[in-house]
Amino acid sequence: MGIFMKKLVLVLALSVILAVGAFAEHPGGWGIGIMGQRHFKWAGFAGNWGGSLSLKVPQKPVFWGLSLHTEPETNYFGLSATGDYYLIDKKLKPDINFGYYFGIGSYAGFYHFGGDKNLYGIGAGARVPIGIYFFPVSFFEVFVDVAPSLGLEINIGNGSGPNFPAGGLGADLGVRFWF
Repeated sequence: MGIFMKKLVLVLALSVILAVGAFAEHPGGWGIGIMGQRHFKWAGFAGNWGGSLSLKVPQKPVFWGLSLHTEPETNYFGLSATGDYYLIDKKLKPDINFGYYFGIGSYAGFYHFGGDKNLYGIGAGARVPIGIYFFPVSFFEVFVDVAPSLGLEINIGNGSGPNFPAGGLGADLGVRFWF
């Protein structure tokens, strides 16, 4: 087991331990918003920009993200989904509703590079979102986070085959409206 894997296992174990007694600080209703995302792959830190829909359903303790990435100049198209469960969600400054969160989650998606590459791929894995949020008013949230991820990717076409470890470091900046 490499040093990176040992650190990831340690972070996940500590998060479960620290989650004892954690409580939710986000509102309990529907949360709907948009995010701008940047993802840096572990292999070479290449990455792409994208937009995402953020969704929180009242009955489930999971924050969902649905992402669409396109780059016409490179013939790239990608679609992915994330689901994050916040182990820790606490206010730092209750009077202004400024807080932080730490969670565990998963991702899955597919992509296609057209043109000369003609490469298709699917991937899935685990992620660890770490972020801060601010509610300027009770129904409007602004948040920013980073989410390291680790998973498996399978490519079909030029350069085909499995890729492990896949994943990278994601960064999100978004807003959510709560109903």
